[in-house]
Amino acid sequence: MQASLEHAMDEFNRGELAAALKTLEQVIRQNKSNADAYILTATIHEQLGDRVAAATYFAGAIDLTPNLKREVAFRSAQHFLSVGDSESALSVMLMLKRHMPDNLDVIHSLCSLYREAGNYTDAEPYAEQLAQIGTTFGNFLNAGIVLSGLGRFEAAYEPLLKAYVQQPDERLALSELFWCASNLCDLTLAPQLQAELEKGYALDSKELDIRENAFRALFWTGDEAYHRLCALRTAGAMLPAVSPDRPTRRANPGRIRVGYVSADFCEHATMSLFAGVLEAHDRQFFEIYGICHTPEARREGPMRERFMESVDHFVDILALDDTKAAELIRSLELDILVDLKGYTQSSRVGIFARRPAVAQVTYLGFPGSVAGAGIDYALTDAIVTPASSEPHYEEKLLRLSPSYQCNDNKREPVMPTGNRAALGLPQDAVVFSAFHQAPKIRSEIFTAWMAVMRQVPNSVLWLGALPDLARDNLRKAAEKAEVEPSRLVFAPMVPMDEHLRRLCEADIALDSAPCNGHTTTSDALWAAVPVVTLKGTNFAGRVSESLLGAVGLPELVANDITGFVRLAVELAQDGARQSRLRQQLLDARQTAPLFDTAALTRQIEGHFTAIVG
Repeated sequence: MQASLEHAMDEFNRGELAAALKTLEQVIRQNKSNADAYILTATIHEQLGDRVAAATYFAGAIDLTPNLKREVAFRSAQHFLSVGDSESALSVMLMLKRHMPDNLDVIHSLCSLYREAGNYTDAEPYAEQLAQIGTTFGNFLNAGIVLSGLGRFEAAYEPLLKAYVQQPDERLALSELFWCASNLCDLTLAPQLQAELEKGYALDSKELDIRENAFRALFWTGDEAYHRLCALRTAGAMLPAVSPDRPTRRANPGRIRVGYVSADFCEHATMSLFAGVLEAHDRQFFEIYGICHTPEARREGPMRERFMESVDHFVDILALDDTKAAELIRSLELDILVDLKGYTQSSRVGIFARRPAVAQVTYLGFPGSVAGAGIDYALTDAIVTPASSEPHYEEKLLRLSPSYQCNDNKREPVMPTGNRAALGLPQDAVVFSAFHQAPKIRSEIFTAWMAVMRQVPNSVLWLGALPDLARDNLRKAAEKAEVEPSRLVFAPMVPMDEHLRRLCEADIALDSAPCNGHTTTSDALWAAVPVVTLKGTNFAGRVSESLLGAVGLPELVANDITGFVRLAVELAQDGARQSRLRQQLLDARQTAPLFDTAALTRQIEGHFTAIVG
């Protein structure tokens, strides 16, 4: 038996690879525990370019090699990954983990494999280990990306900072640390990192290293050209390089078939806006498909019930990959497929890249171009996308009027109770609300908020549920701005209907910039709270201007940050004007275009009809 292995080695050394494989087949048949035979067989397949066979035989040697487990496992995993078989690569590394539970390279590989598969939950324990015992740039970056992706920004901060300190010129580390610092409202570090980003991303540079996804870029810059570059970079990273044929239209179409694709058909901000449109569609002319990839755990609640009752056909694609989902959708022979996510979390734009519908539209979920995803049209308006925006969009812009944003006029007509104490608010103070996501709270806009508060001494700033470290950072920033930290009041997370009821107790909502409040602004307007904003330079920064115009309050849009502060202070000092604005917003629930769900739905249908022709 040993002679046969030696014979195979001789054949291998002479370059007689096919003969060596035959000999090795006999050796393994006689002794399935011969590690050297597995390794030599794998090596020959490696040389012959058969990566699957090489990976398989290296994997077979793992349990047989006391001294080479790590080497053969990594070679096996590498070959499986090279042919796109991440599942087998993962199995190999899990096998190795049983033998080497504390090996840092194994832990790092498992974290990477789960992360690259999008399975951050299973990557989490390995990320935690890397954060604690890691030593290299790669260890710390890997851990930080996973923990940040799970929303654990406080845990992600230290490993990301270590990665950045080790390699400050690595753009991905910079971008990830910047995102983490932004979510923790670190108004000292985040501006410094932003300055570094801006140096590397100067738009006249010929060597742009875009390592930032399109969604994150919305929060810190209003540069439309840069947003397009980020969108294209995101498309290149997550979408297949395919050029599918466009489906042909049905011969006898009948009703126009429209499919809406989203993960947010549940208790989510998107449905709080969009539920009324689904219900208002004219079923005489439109047949509505709800194409759903909402996680199972979120498929309950009143919004979910409204969704299920308002679509003609429910199509579940949660368990399907993008290719299979696109095949299923193509079989439905839809006239129009509408993306409600864009480049946001849980996006399935890979479906659209495979062109399953005759016409493809993006709406509501992403305030910018979904460049690179094969989408034909974007539903916008003349404020968020004026003519100057058109060069930065791949999509043809279909403008709604006066605002692109739909709203659900079946929401509860909430009214203030006057019981501020129950909410932790002072009864007689001016209450400025700013229920913005943490990364929208940029240094410049927070400085403006503090300037307002200094000029309105009897005021508090009412903020949303933020991580503990973010709260601490904002209190420190307030103190630095000579505002008593106790004047910042943080509200807990509550269900949407309860949030609307409490929001009525605010006097004035202060907007964020360069990325405005979107649902945040329309929530405030529905709660009859006037919103003070300023003009922006891209879709995400013009939303509040669009919404205020649609309720007849364009005068609450300042031209710049100085005007923003002045306008907020003047309004805070004029109780009579506040009362008039509140009454105007109460009346707007019945009269303003922003809350006329049926009328906006007719406009959307008009565009859909024109698309079909």
